[in-house]
Amino acid sequence: MTSLMPHRLIAAAMWAGFIALDFTACGPFMISQPLVCGPLFGWLMGQVAVGVIIGGIIQLLWMDLSPIGVGIPYDATSTTILAIYWATLPSGPQAVPDHSALSQVVLALLIAVPFGFLFRWLDQMARRINTIIMHQVDRVPDEHLALGLWGGIVIGIAWSWIRYTLAYALLFWAGRIAWMRLAYSPRLTPMDQGLTMAVLLLPVAGMGVTLELFLSDDPEGRWAPWRATKPTKNGDRRA
Repeated sequence: MTSLMPHRLIAAAMWAGFIALDFTACGPFMISQPLVCGPLFGWLMGQVAVGVIIGGIIQLLWMDLSPIGVGIPYDATSTTILAIYWATLPSGPQAVPDHSALSQVVLALLIAVPFGFLFRWLDQMARRINTIIMHQVDRVPDEHLALGLWGGIVIGIAWSWIRYTLAYALLFWAGRIAWMRLAYSPRLTPMDQGLTMAVLLLPVAGMGVTLELFLSDDPEGRWAPWRATKPTKNGDRRA
């Protein structure tokens, strides 16, 4: 296992960095949507079913997230990729990943959720660096402006891919160490049963979120409960 894991980690990080480009760097071509990148990355990890489960759950829970304009939302793509990688790690001495239990899938998903906020912060930092790159392009003489623009675009995309790849590689490696401690045994413990039940409950919660998007007048308000409320003419308070 030790001889195969570094190669698997590096290859996974490189593919994850490529998929993540679609989120804010180049696109969107919808590849970064959890329902698409989940099965795709699961196939790369050798377990398509795990990718379908994790990608489907995250897509339902965060269906309305999209980088529009200057806003950078919660990064559901990174949550999907990290959860799939950790859920498909070998839990035994064998070098080939075994079939992931449903409880392990949910456990990996719970661990990966906070990192969506971390990647959002990294994207915000990257946007500032991209702004600096474009300021340098502005200094290019007019006769070389087209070449400078293409150079700035290529540098920006390459920088984003390297940044994503390094971030994923670091988290894959750190998460693998923690995962070997959390992939508990034996099975059929109360915690294992509770996590397995969550596989049924999370899609139900996701369907509730999806219905809210279609029925609510202000679905974005659920992501900003801390916003100040303003009284309306009818006396109600709304965001």
